[in-house]
Amino acid sequence: MGRGYAQVEVRKARAVDSAGLFVILTPNFTYNIVLADLKKEFGNNFAIGTDVGVKMKNNWSIDFGFKYFFGGTVRPEVIDSTFKHLVCDGHFIAGGTASYEIELEFRGVSFHLQAGKIIPVTQRFRNSGIWIKCGVGVTQHFMNIKNPNNKVLSLTPEYKKGYDKLTLGFSLYQFVGYAHMNKRNLFCVYGGVEFCENFARRQREFDFNLMKKDDSKLFEAIIGFKIGWIIPLYKHDPNKVFYYR
Repeated sequence: MGRGYAQVEVRKARAVDSAGLFVILTPNFTYNIVLADLKKEFGNNFAIGTDVGVKMKNNWSIDFGFKYFFGGTVRPEVIDSTFKHLVCDGHFIAGGTASYEIELEFRGVSFHLQAGKIIPVTQRFRNSGIWIKCGVGVTQHFMNIKNPNNKVLSLTPEYKKGYDKLTLGFSLYQFVGYAHMNKRNLFCVYGGVEFCENFARRQREFDFNLMKKDDSKLFEAIIGFKIGWIIPLYKHDPNKVFYYR
């Protein structure tokens, strides 16, 4: 390089998503491992749901979450004890010698109000990072009894209430995972592990197995492996922050 010429370092500008305030909608899917009293009656299950809330400029979030549980099996010992007067050789008796297959499955719903914080791990993606949340709410679940054409008369819709173990309780919620969001709306996703602790009681006035109201106090726990899609409901911001490297 000749004398009189100064060496110039060429630096490239890269666009950075600045942290912003926007509404987020997050449909999700979860595989749940059941623990404590819930494990005594049901197997692991699945859930689909959605959260809707607000992510603030300081990366705090507030949202309301709904979840629908399905797919959990009923423990064989629970079937034997709950339907001991209706089951013979693994089949439900409809009267006389006729027997039918009845489908039993775990079903439930939960509602939680949640607050959290997204902690960025890079300066470029300030809306993304480790997402920690906690919340409170309610969880309800029951044994879903499918009795096609009501062939088993003891399991018609009204009588099912004496067997379905409808349970409702106050619920605590925690989540830790990673969220990726950007203002181009491309590949906005999140995933992580959630924990739920339920302090529940039976809701039916009469249990046919006990021949009285079930006043049991239950502690139930769930560990869920969750993935979801984040839909940020904001307008594209033409103003971008740049830094140089």
